[in-house]
Amino acid sequence: MIDTDILITGAGAVGLSCLNQVPPGLTCILIEKNQSFGQEASSRNSEVIHSGIYYPHRSLKTEHCKTGRNELYRFCQANRIPHRQCGKYVIATNEKEEERVSELANHCEYEIVPFQRISTEWLKRKLPMVKAKLALFFPLSGVFDSHRYLQTLETKAREKGAVLSYQSKFIRVLSQEPWVIEVQEQGQIVQIRAKILINAAGGDAANISNQVLSTDIYEHRFCRGRYFIVKSFFQEPLQVLVYPVPEEDGLGIHLTPDLQGTARLGPDTDWDSSFDCDWDSLKSVFLSHTKKYLPDLKSENLEPGFIGLRPKLFLKGKAHPDFLLENHGKYIHLLGIESPGLTASLSLGAEVGRTVEKIL
Repeated sequence: MIDTDILITGAGAVGLSCLNQVPPGLTCILIEKNQSFGQEASSRNSEVIHSGIYYPHRSLKTEHCKTGRNELYRFCQANRIPHRQCGKYVIATNEKEEERVSELANHCEYEIVPFQRISTEWLKRKLPMVKAKLALFFPLSGVFDSHRYLQTLETKAREKGAVLSYQSKFIRVLSQEPWVIEVQEQGQIVQIRAKILINAAGGDAANISNQVLSTDIYEHRFCRGRYFIVKSFFQEPLQVLVYPVPEEDGLGIHLTPDLQGTARLGPDTDWDSSFDCDWDSLKSVFLSHTKKYLPDLKSENLEPGFIGLRPKLFLKGKAHPDFLLENHGKYIHLLGIESPGLTASLSLGAEVGRTVEKIL
């Protein structure tokens, strides 16, 4: 039997952030089923620092995105993690989209998220390949090196004495008060006894919560997002984020620069959890979606990129569009952590740390 004060499941951005927010003087173990940190949603995304413009007022996504955004910039600067506050254009290409962009502007004024209204003439000078009738510019958006970020969180946690156990899979709860958890650790079955159990297991988190709480109300349905690399299209490397107006299931297929000057196009929204993909057929789908604002983009400009899975939370069969952060006694779970979960990760970890202090 292994004893610890706190047991955390999941070494994604949120799990590692929670690990770093454990109050001083407490022992902590983090288990992760993969061979290293950030092998799932935390490493298969656009690496965008979101400014917090899309989500409902007083939602957890809005509050933790705005707080997490500021904390993430400070953390990157303090720890020399490559990042760039490049800003983001959200563009409209027709009258219907203009109305939605105006609604977005009103929402951002209410949420006190800074933006600028951009004329089409200005946009043509800055981004001649982009066609738009109206645009908003959000200066607080950016990009960063998410791998270095996760690596830094892991290093800091180890320096504080935390134990990280990779290739360790949560199996079942044997008892509560205290928790006794059965774990398969590199092929061996071990038992871990803990005062507090924190579930930050990403896509597996809903199934774990159903088992821990003896219920069936939590469900993660996976929404696939695919990315292409854009080649030989820009005269100069893309330096700014370019987004269409948001769609029903996501933010639309958008352009994202990385820190090396490469541009990515994606993700799309596809309710499939497979990593198999007919990339050639997908090109025509992407081009049909993006031709309204990238009319000159051609099939030969697109090379296959990667695929990410976003865990969409459903409660009792109904979509729950917000994060879910709850504690049930000495059990804390974080469910539905999709975008902007990476941006919000430091803020979510801090909230979990405050909850742990209250419990103890």
